[in-house]
Amino acid sequence: MKKSTSKNLSKKLAKYGAMSLAIAGVSNAMGQVVYTDIDPDETIDDTSYDVDFNNDGTIDFTITNSGASGAAVRMYNTQSNSVLGANFGGNYNYPYVLVNSAPIASSGNFTAHPYYQTLNWNGCAYTNSNWCGGITDAFVGVRFNVGAEQHYGWIQLDVPADATTFTIKGFAFEATPDTEILAGDTGLGIDQNAFEGFTYFMDENSNLNLKAATAIESVSVFNVLGQNVINKSLNANSALVAMDGMTSGVYIATVTIEGQKQSFKVIKK
Repeated sequence: MKKSTSKNLSKKLAKYGAMSLAIAGVSNAMGQVVYTDIDPDETIDDTSYDVDFNNDGTIDFTITNSGASGAAVRMYNTQSNSVLGANFGGNYNYPYVLVNSAPIASSGNFTAHPYYQTLNWNGCAYTNSNWCGGITDAFVGVRFNVGAEQHYGWIQLDVPADATTFTIKGFAFEATPDTEILAGDTGLGIDQNAFEGFTYFMDENSNLNLKAATAIESVSVFNVLGQNVINKSLNANSALVAMDGMTSGVYIATVTIEGQKQSFKVIKK
């Protein structure tokens, strides 16, 4: 994945709690897929990573690594959420390895086990494990609940052959309930390349820095209430968007390149 947002964004956004539903609503209006990139990719060694897909303060999935002492990479699902994979009885649950564009939908075989789902244990000592031999840039398919509604999503991971660590790269979900998502879809459509090479970051002066291989046509910034607070025409390969006079918090920025739009979250400190 292109890595453009701040490190471990899901954890940083958790503190915004009640604002999360407004964020989801803004993203939904701009495109149904809501994507969180982890920049830089975060490698977990002998600890865990909590995934809160829609930043509502509820942990949807926890991915754990027991480090060299146990060499295991496992997922735990909460709130009756489930993982696309196979169950062989009892605690023997094995998430599938999904490639780019694999469908994640109601027709899939989801397991909602209350304990754990094993990607790789002790160098794939469990013969039914799917994440064996060193897996990079692959996806786990998931289904999670928001109230009475179900949503489908994916998490992108690297899992080494010995399972002593794992690396999380990003995750996304379809904001429309009960709607299929494709593994790796970040909201543009997997085959659209206008944003190839596009990067962004917030600098120390609260400027949103944009850079692209082709001309950026425009940028809009919305607050968590869905109000358009910045709207600029650019027609340039790079730009600085001044946000120094704005209130600290979470914003949604939408960039247009070659008629295609991409929305992403930024944090104004």
